[in-house]
Amino acid sequence: MVSLGSAKEGLFTRVRESILRDMCFRGIFLCLAGAMAANVVLADTWTGAGWTVRFNLPDQNSTNAGPDEFVIRDAFLARINALDNNDWACLATYTFTNQVVAGQLLEALGQALTRGAKIGFVADKGVDIASNFWPGLSLSGLAARSVNPLQLSRCPFPDGIMQNKTGVFWYRAATQAWVLSGSWNFTGAGSSEQWNILTEIQDNALAGAYSNEMRELLEGRFHSDPAKSHAHDGTRFRLPGMHADGWVRFAPYPSAAPGGSNALTDITAAIDAAQEEIFFGLNLLTRSNVVEALARACNRGVVVHGVIPKSDQYAPDSVYSALLQPVHYATRNRVVMFPAYYNAERTRRDGGSWDLVHAKYMVIDPRGARPWVIHGSANWTWSALVSTSTNDENVQFLPHAGMAAAFLAHFARMSDGVQPWCAMGSGGSSASAWLDYWLPDDTLHELVWTGDLHNPASWTNRVQLLPARRGTNTLNLARDPLPRFFRVQRVPPAL
Repeated sequence: MVSLGSAKEGLFTRVRESILRDMCFRGIFLCLAGAMAANVVLADTWTGAGWTVRFNLPDQNSTNAGPDEFVIRDAFLARINALDNNDWACLATYTFTNQVVAGQLLEALGQALTRGAKIGFVADKGVDIASNFWPGLSLSGLAARSVNPLQLSRCPFPDGIMQNKTGVFWYRAATQAWVLSGSWNFTGAGSSEQWNILTEIQDNALAGAYSNEMRELLEGRFHSDPAKSHAHDGTRFRLPGMHADGWVRFAPYPSAAPGGSNALTDITAAIDAAQEEIFFGLNLLTRSNVVEALARACNRGVVVHGVIPKSDQYAPDSVYSALLQPVHYATRNRVVMFPAYYNAERTRRDGGSWDLVHAKYMVIDPRGARPWVIHGSANWTWSALVSTSTNDENVQFLPHAGMAAAFLAHFARMSDGVQPWCAMGSGGSSASAWLDYWLPDDTLHELVWTGDLHNPASWTNRVQLLPARRGTNTLNLARDPLPRFFRVQRVPPAL
């Protein structure tokens, strides 16, 4: 018999599946606190010295824009609108549609060109450069201007994609440059129907690397071109608050060899250095190297929580199922997968909507002394993280506590992956049972139970207080023949 309990409607289907695959026992009990972890703030814009992190809040309704649906689009518009005479900028996108997004960007680009700004635009081969998403305006039309035309470049190769989603902006008067990069394509669906995230960084060294990459693409040197350069790949930079140098990788990479110079090598090294927690939101994961590194982290006691959209969990070459297989783990500490919420209101969970989670990030030890954020345009696939000739991509490595907190907030908004949970099993005929539980912070929690899952007021039976210890812990309990439903909850302040 399997019994499930929860503090709110709906349970962690993916958690249930992973644990059921991992363990053989009489009963399993899942639990969910009624509120978000106290130290995770649910803002959609985080900012500090030289950086801002923004994430959209999808509402799944393209005809009724939510208040934070277009926060990423608006960041690009603000940067374009700030361009003046002889400023330089270049934007790059994999897709470009919708009057509300592409149309407004076209209008802003046209006005900036009229002011005298020099602007480039890089598009994948699938972008319709002739479409008038704004009355009388198209990418090809802006490129045909008689005065100060848009410099337009479109990927010609059929054997790969230009998947950058970025903008670099140089403002001469301020002698400053900004880089905007993330998972958001320039579309209405990317705003209304997907979870996406963007970094906005003011650093001239980083902007120089992106500028060099964009200039290569503007000159037609895309992924398959033998003249493609790696000179700016791996450029390092340091923002205030970083505990180490950050860097950026650009696909295609110098080497696809195991342990070679590519983003996958850097990612697995970062996972192997994790001490406490890993949270990831990935559109697609196909690299077994990542599964192996995450299993090693779990075996060291690192808590690993993740989200992959239902539509991509079992895509060709996906290694999602491998994350759930106990053979990869030496302890009961496993990667725990959570379903994403369907919308910002958190009223439904992922039912299979295509690319619901479009983010491509991992945040490592976000509440530790040496946090890291890894994110960019790249899905975690061979062509995006390893290949020497397939995709044009960018991946940022950011050792910054403020940015890590912002990405953790995104993970908390998108899923229940930062709320306390527990799972209980007996291991067969034993007279005792064990309880694994996870706490998001060091505040005091308690284990409670009810025999009536349908009565919210019945969660009054305290088993015991739990040690105020963040992370995954184990507690031994006596077995009880009666059906009981357990949950972990924060101890009320009065207690």
